[in-house]
Amino acid sequence: MKAIRGAIFVKEDTYEEIKKATEDLMSEVFSKNSLHDAEVVSVIFSLTKDLTSMNPATVFRKLGHDVPLMCFQEADFANSPKRVLRVLVFVERPKGSETSNVYKNGAEILKNWKW
Repeated sequence: MKAIRGAIFVKEDTYEEIKKATEDLMSEVFSKNSLHDAEVVSVIFSLTKDLTSMNPATVFRKLGHDVPLMCFQEADFANSPKRVLRVLVFVERPKGSETSNVYKNGAEILKNWKW
């Protein structure tokens, strides 16, 4: 089993922006990793506390994906970045196979965030 990480900054806390960010992030996760639904074991989403207008798990389910989904509120720490949607996708892949994490809309900075 492998895990693929992803993150995207969401422009604003609206239904449409969270929907758009979820679709954009998950489309690239699937494309970049040549994923098929049969390989996906489960998906966990998290949102910073300032994103409350839409649940990304609901967006993903409405796109036709029938896998176990969860969504959590991200822990809130001093100086944490705002308006961040993160995902962790668990997939069945052979040992030694490569996967690629996806960071969009400037979320690349999260890999080296200075707290």
